[in-house]
Amino acid sequence: MPSRAATAVINVHREGPLLPATMRSILDARTVARAAGFDVELVVIADRSDTRTDAVLSLYDADIDRAIPVSYGDLGASRRHGIEAASQDWVFLHDGDDLYSSNWYLTFFQAFAAGKISPRTVYHTEIFARFGDLFDLREIIDSEDPRFHPFFLATEWYFSNKSVLHRSLFETFPLPVNSVKTGIGNEDWTWSCHTLHGGVRHSPLPGTVCFYRVKPQAQSLGLTPGMIHGPSPLFAADNIAALTRKLAQRPKDRVADVALGAVDTRLARKPLPPWFWEEVARQGQYESLITEFHKLKRRERHVPLANRNYNVASAVEYVFDGMDARPKVFIFASLDHLAAADTVTELVVQAAMDHEGGRYQPVLIADEGAQIVSPARLAARYGAKVVSTRLLLEHYQLEPWYYQRFLMRPLLQFPQSLIVDLGSDSFEGLFEQFHRAILETNRAVRMVLFDRRHDPFSPALSNILRNAVAWHAHTGAPVPITLDPALLPVLSGPPWAACPLDARSQSILETVRAAPLRPDQAEPQTLSLAALLGAATAPPLDPSPDPLIRALCGFSVERRQEGEVTCLSLTDPAGHYTVYQAMGSWISADWYRKAARFLDSNAHIEIVAPQITAEIAFDGRYTHRWHNYGDADQAFSSMYGRLRRGVRVPLVAMLRRPLPGAMPETGARLARALYRIARSAPQGVSACGETVAVATDPLLYPPETLHSAEGTVLPDGEAA
Repeated sequence: MPSRAATAVINVHREGPLLPATMRSILDARTVARAAGFDVELVVIADRSDTRTDAVLSLYDADIDRAIPVSYGDLGASRRHGIEAASQDWVFLHDGDDLYSSNWYLTFFQAFAAGKISPRTVYHTEIFARFGDLFDLREIIDSEDPRFHPFFLATEWYFSNKSVLHRSLFETFPLPVNSVKTGIGNEDWTWSCHTLHGGVRHSPLPGTVCFYRVKPQAQSLGLTPGMIHGPSPLFAADNIAALTRKLAQRPKDRVADVALGAVDTRLARKPLPPWFWEEVARQGQYESLITEFHKLKRRERHVPLANRNYNVASAVEYVFDGMDARPKVFIFASLDHLAAADTVTELVVQAAMDHEGGRYQPVLIADEGAQIVSPARLAARYGAKVVSTRLLLEHYQLEPWYYQRFLMRPLLQFPQSLIVDLGSDSFEGLFEQFHRAILETNRAVRMVLFDRRHDPFSPALSNILRNAVAWHAHTGAPVPITLDPALLPVLSGPPWAACPLDARSQSILETVRAAPLRPDQAEPQTLSLAALLGAATAPPLDPSPDPLIRALCGFSVERRQEGEVTCLSLTDPAGHYTVYQAMGSWISADWYRKAARFLDSNAHIEIVAPQITAEIAFDGRYTHRWHNYGDADQAFSSMYGRLRRGVRVPLVAMLRRPLPGAMPETGARLARALYRIARSAPQGVSACGETVAVATDPLLYPPETLHSAEGTVLPDGEAA
């Protein structure tokens, strides 16, 4: 029996003044349908709506059949509520800020009457037109179009929730909910993956358009940053293999996806049809922004198919090929960051294979540079899968936005896995964006630092420090890290839960680093993954520099802090010395004793400073400067100018006696005070050897404590 009625579920949140345009557009479409003898029930789901949105809804009391307030704070859950509340089986899904062509309802009813509608198909508009913060167009592709590949959904959102469907589909495929805590969301994206895997078709209704408003994230329940669509049987390893075999049997008289990367969207694009411009004029009466489509240049007045990324589909096949059903130990490693990287990574892979009696499959995600790994050997020896990020970026040519989401796909498909990060570049990029999903969906995540001594330029350490900021902000708990015991003074105390490597692991690593190519070397012992996961946490050390100086240099220390500057009064049997150190400045602990002995041996020297500074420029990159203290006033004046402009200069100096007057509170004022001494004693400043001071990563410190600018900016070289 032909359907003559349907329910439209309208989800609202904080649309406020944007809602009237949507209501007028929907009421217009209902009027058109009613004129042809059809009807649409309007059900509004107000999820934590604000007072402005409620006020707008009250203006449409006579038109809305039911308005239901809910408090989910989630688009998936509130949409599910509306579907359950619908009185009709066929349901249109709307958001409270989009507009729809006036024939949207009528076109569906006419197709239903003609026998062209199936309850196993989700119907979308033919054109998806985004407006607001950006303007673009795309034609919705049919999931049975031979040019479509389901694996496109690994990185691309193809089928929006602006659709009409039979609600029985939600009994078979429940609509997922979003979780801000876990970072798993994009419920319509996930649901599209589930339904495609289940054989449900997604198809456009000809001659229809959805005008999708692009607005700020704070006004939308569906635009929470850092969210990603969840796991789906579509991307199960066995399904990928089966679907690849099935699609290989399709006729070849189509786009040859075996040879193409991302297809240029300009291919197969169509001129915008006249009915589109009619709807622009009609909907423009309700929302004037839509008339901005008239500003499109003539060459832009075409509607392309959505991106067809055959390179993504091929990359899905590459990544999941060889993965079995076991949970994984994902090992992230940048090979150029590791000493004896080939042997060290193989030891970790072997440890992953042996962990808990072979319960886990090792997966090495390798950033390859000058060194590469052997996937065949690791697969044969340890049953491991190797994913080369170089191949993903260079061979499969994944664009940056796609790359991050793509690399998350295997992590999401195997929940309750273990992640071991060796300070890799790829993991740092993933963790910055998707740390919630990584931390909340895996059994354990552990950062492991194999550095043998503190190197502030260590890329692995830098990546781990950045990860720690996001980790601590999300969990509020200490950040677990396994490291060489020599680094405990550096990474101990808040926010760290430092776990020192056991003696056996240290010995094994030292052996393979010291003689990686010796032909007479005995077969190395194997590492234990349990040891790398570090059950024993070291007791926190005092995070201040004073105990470190006392332990390494034998000084008696008194410490003062004024603003951004620390003053250390150091005393040993040879004399008394004063060190001034700006916040965020690192220098080797050995320097303090060397500088003191240099002052003892050179009675005319008043200030000892490092010869080289590694400064952080405005773009976040390091700049290295060698200072000529023969012109010390010029050197300190130049530092003063750069500090005033916001460059992070690691300013450290040891003086024979304290600075006169009040202690400086900023790095710039310290540079000015040192400049004045250099002016009065031009030959009284020197370095002691080729020493280096390093500006530490600004992510470790609140921005306001690092900002040194004050007053008017002076150019380099101008007298302070």
